[in-house]
Amino acid sequence: MAKLEKNTTHGMVSESVIGSEMEIIGDIKCNGIMRVVGKLEGTINCSELIVEENAKINGMISASSVSIDGDVTGIIKTEAIEISTNASFSGEIFYARIAIDSGADLEAKLNHDPSGEKARKSIKPGVTEAELKPTKPVNPPSDGSG
Repeated sequence: MAKLEKNTTHGMVSESVIGSEMEIIGDIKCNGIMRVVGKLEGTINCSELIVEENAKINGMISASSVSIDGDVTGIIKTEAIEISTNASFSGEIFYARIAIDSGADLEAKLNHDPSGEKARKSIKPGVTEAELKPTKPVNPPSDGSG
């Protein structure tokens, strides 16, 4: 995986894990590292997000750094993001630094945003999960003539 330099602290940093047998729907706020091995749908706000190979996330992510090795759909706001060969991402990314490995499955709008200004304008507080998902066209009612 392409590696970006990370700002590291020498203090103790806690790590929270969403295990492979877990599926969470909701909002998560974590001051430390969040490692996702299972499934998560909702909003994630943490200092560092690590998405393992078989993990699936659908939602909004705000983190200082994001490392994707699994399947992520949604909006990401981060200073640094790494997307590995095994990763799949669909959505929009606001970033200052990015590394994408050859072979990554990427269908995204990329917004180079070192100041965070674009993300603040685009991501409105209180955006619901329904607003993140693409909508299906509605078929008009049939009048029986067809």
